[in-house]
Parts: sequence; structure tokens; C-alpha cells
Amino acid sequence: MTHQAIRFSYGGHLTFPLRYGWLPKGLECLDTSGAFQPSTETADELGLGSKMVESLAFWLRAMGLSHGSSRTDIPWGATPMAAVIRRFDPYCELPGTWWFLHLALCSHEGTVWSWFFNDYNERHFDRIACVDAYQQHTRSRAVRPASPAMAQKDVACLLSAYASRPGIDVVDPDDLGACPLRELGLVYRHDLIRRYERSRSPVGLPIEAFAATVSSLAGLTGRDSLSIRELSMLRLGPGRIFCAGLDALEAKAAEAAQASSLARHIQVETLAGERYLRVAARPWEEWIGDFYARLGATR
Repeated sequence: MTHQAIRFSYGGHLTFPLRYGWLPKGLECLDTSGAFQPSTETADELGLGSKMVESLAFWLRAMGLSHGSSRTDIPWGATPMAAVIRRFDPYCELPGTWWFLHLALCSHEGTVWSWFFNDYNERHFDRIACVDAYQQHTRSRAVRPASPAMAQKDVACLLSAYASRPGIDVVDPDDLGACPLRELGLVYRHDLIRRYERSRSPVGLPIEAFAATVSSLAGLTGRDSLSIRELSMLRLGPGRIFCAGLDALEAKAAEAAQASSLARHIQVETLAGERYLRVAARPWEEWIGDFYARLGATR
């Protein structure tokens, strides 16, 4: 089976994982200025280095919070999802906000994030194997394959952003480069054996983020209902993006179907002994708005 070559984007993060406090600064800039321009002036205003502000511009765009040209001299405007987050969670303190940002990040094709969560199937791996797999994937799928150096940088940034030590020490408070995405607990690092492990049962995933992923997948596949098994296997589905096994998806589907706030948007059906989920087609900003409304967030 042949695949159409796609354009991959490499290294926009400049090796910086997203850091605590960066997104609130970027959202405030988008709100007050109407745009985010990764310039020296913006860096001075936000108290960041010039390379850091370029990295922040990348993260804003990669997480669906800004749109515009990839050129650094053109301002990037805010998206509807950025406006909703800025209104209800301006400091990005709610874990549910980060689940939606993770969804947006992993839904952009042609990136290391999309590849890792949608195409890389290994549950236990080491860094070298992950880099080799990523480079091989770009060789077979990308218009311009990643060089060995760039593949190493992309994978290193991804693992630094997501991988946490298992147990209660999810984020080391002394680590100045710690990324909030580690708190999702999707990837664990085992320092003693220098290996990584992908989760199979996400903790704290909001039903709205789960539903948003199913809604997007239904639109991509042209299907009005999808089985739990399909949700666990299909690219860009909740099973892959949220590292969720069948049992976790079954539980989340039941939880979503019982939520009174989502009753008119979600239906669960059983056909031939298999459960199917029917979810309304809605943009992400509406789903995250439902999440904030359920929590009673006001601003």
C-alpha cells in the first residue's frame, strides 16, 4: 500500500519544550495586541529570550491557539479556542485545558507529535529506537525526510515535554525546563534502565476532550457513528491520542453518555454486541466551552 507524501515540519520548537507560564503570556499578548509577533520587542515585553519567544510562537500555533504564516515577521492572530481559554482559564491552571491543548498538538499532521501518538506503536522503548523509528517514518512518508540530527532534536523535545517519572513525582519542581504536558501522565521515563513507557489508562481525561476527539474523527472518516474498538485503533482517535486502551475507552464512553450536560450531543448504541458512539460534529472551542461550563468557570 502506497501513501501520499506529506510535508513534515521540523524543529520549530528550537529544542525548547513548552514551559510553565509561557502560554498565559502568549494568550495575554494575543488578547491585548490582537496578534503575537516573535520579535525582540515581544521578547523584552514577556521577559523571555529571543529564541524562547520564537519557541513560544511555535507552541501557540502548534496547539491551535494562533494562526498565520510561519514567517517570524508576520503577526499571528488568536483562534476561537484561544479566546475561550483566555476567558475561562487565562493562566492555564486547569488540567482539562491541557488535555485539549494536547489534542490540538497531536492532531496536526506532519509533526513528531502526530507521529508519536498516532503512528508509533511501541509501548516500551528507548530513545535510540524512537529516533530510528521516527526517521524511518519520515523517509517513507515525508516530502523532505528528517536528517539524523533533526530527528534526534524532535524526539528529544517530545520526550522532554511529556515523559515524567512514574508515581507521585509527576513533575520535578526543581526542573526549570519542566513542561505542563508531563502532568497528563501519558509517557513515563524509567531513569534506572533508560527506557520509556506509554500509558494505557489516562487519568483525568475530561469527557469533553474525549468527545471532541470522537467528533473530529467522525468528520475525518465521514462516519456518523464509530465503535469503541475503532476508537481504540484509528489514527487521530482517542485511543491513540490519549494512550487509552479498550477498557479506558469503554469507561469514558459510558461516562460521557451519562453526562446530562452532553446528553444532546452524545449517544451510545449497542449493535451485534458491540458498542458504538455517535457524537455531534462541533468545533473544539465549543467542547472546551462545555468543559468550563461543567466546572462552573466564570470570568
